[in-house]
Amino acid sequence: MKKKGAHFKAIILWRREELAMFRTIIVILAAIILIATPVLADNLSAAKKFMGKGQYPQAEAVFQALVEKDGQNADSYYWWGVCRLKQGRVADQLFLKAIGLKPAYNESIGKLYQREAEAFLRKGQADTARNLFDSAVSWDKTLKPAIGQYLFNLGQYDLAIRYAPEVGNKVADIFYAKAEALDGANRLPYYRQAKKFSAKYNEAVKAKLLAISKTKFEEKDITFWREAAAEFGKIPPDYKIYEPGTYTFSLKAGKKTDHWIRQSPEVTGYGVSSQDDKFQLIFDDGEVVSAWTPGQWPKNKYKFKIIAVTDQPKIIMVLEGKEKSGVALKSQ
Repeated sequence: MKKKGAHFKAIILWRREELAMFRTIIVILAAIILIATPVLADNLSAAKKFMGKGQYPQAEAVFQALVEKDGQNADSYYWWGVCRLKQGRVADQLFLKAIGLKPAYNESIGKLYQREAEAFLRKGQADTARNLFDSAVSWDKTLKPAIGQYLFNLGQYDLAIRYAPEVGNKVADIFYAKAEALDGANRLPYYRQAKKFSAKYNEAVKAKLLAISKTKFEEKDITFWREAAAEFGKIPPDYKIYEPGTYTFSLKAGKKTDHWIRQSPEVTGYGVSSQDDKFQLIFDDGEVVSAWTPGQWPKNKYKFKIIAVTDQPKIIMVLEGKEKSGVALKSQ
């Protein structure tokens, strides 16, 4: 009985010593935590100070040490990401790590990118700003309208429509108004800018340019304005095809038909005349033939315009076909 009692007392003493040792370990661990926490906080503060001074490599070195020491500290990853943004660098992986440890950070990432993008834009670094704006909207698509309006207000129109296509009409309004305040070919660059951002004015501009082309006499000028009009949409052909028959034209002195006259394949011959024959034909190869000059009209040329030298109230064009058609007189 004495031996059993002694053995029981030994077990109790051992358990007391074990409990005391466990308590000691807990105290030591608590002390380590209490000591380590201020160190981490101090180091994070030091990293932020480096960032504030623009000393980003030094700040990154501290962040690297922090995450190696404690890979579960969300703040270290978050601020490391901020440090990267301030250098114009994308930091998605760091932010994802921070969000995995502290989900609340997710709400601020898009705006962080937006803020730094605006900062780089103010520095004139548009490419970097665009990359950061792209990341901003990838994190938070609801930022698109605000970013687009911000860029529109700054006159950064190309970037503005990247995020808010709806501002394109506003940009077109600006350039169209500038074009309308100018004359002649000086309008064209602004019309083209308006077209770049919106199709809103395309039809109106096309009509204006075609109207200008009809006021020109020299073929090179007509071609210039028609080609400009064609930039804004499909334009009608500059010719009309005439079938066998008789047609009349009325032109003032110095004017010419506003289209090329083309003969259909059914036409086998033609004649053009007026009371005084004071008009000319200009062919598409540049040859000019005067009606009052003796001789026949050139053969094998089927595309021309009529130019009035004096007022020509009635120029008659007869197109002969394989068979007499008896077509009545047509006014043009």
